[in-house]
Amino acid sequence: MTELTLTPDAHRRVVRTNVVGAVPYALLLAVPASSTAMLTGRGWLAAAAVALAVALVAATAVSAARMARRSRLVFGDGTYAVVGGGRARRFTAAQVTTAAMVTHMSLGAGATHHLIVAGAAKPLVHLVGQVWDRQQLTALAHDLAARGVPVASVIEPITPRALRSRDPRLMAAWRARPLLTALVAAAVGVAVAVVVITVAASLALVATEN
Repeated sequence: MTELTLTPDAHRRVVRTNVVGAVPYALLLAVPASSTAMLTGRGWLAAAAVALAVALVAATAVSAARMARRSRLVFGDGTYAVVGGGRARRFTAAQVTTAAMVTHMSLGAGATHHLIVAGAAKPLVHLVGQVWDRQQLTALAHDLAARGVPVASVIEPITPRALRSRDPRLMAAWRARPLLTALVAAAVGVAVAVVVITVAASLALVATEN
């Protein structure tokens, strides 16, 4: 069996990407909540909001580091396991109908290489270059090809939507529209921040009245 883990560079990149992504949400939480608290004369509530924001970023870093340490690709006997932050995804060569090595495609975090392994109707796994290096994905692609899986090579730059148009099995609908997906995620984050800020403001007003 072959077991591949993240390189040190990929480990750092995963942690950095997750922390950078958490910072805007932390600021959305800390700045309005602490400003409201200061205006109502509750410095302790402002400090609590800042501490909560810092804790959010720290927890994100710890969680990302743990995920990076756990991440691995295991293959070699016709079965495959992709272990990451959540539940391991497992499949066999018999379940794979096609795969594609994509040289240059962006999902919103910069163009990189991808290996997409698809079943009868949708992707089984989508592995990206920000996490796995080209040699690792090539080794997995070669193992699939050796077991009779057709592996396409897409060397020209391509968009997620164009890849989905070429073969819907290779690209989930939500991945085919990375900008829309990012906007929805941002809207959810803002909504959560608004709820937290509203609750914090209400607590501050109650404390002031008392």
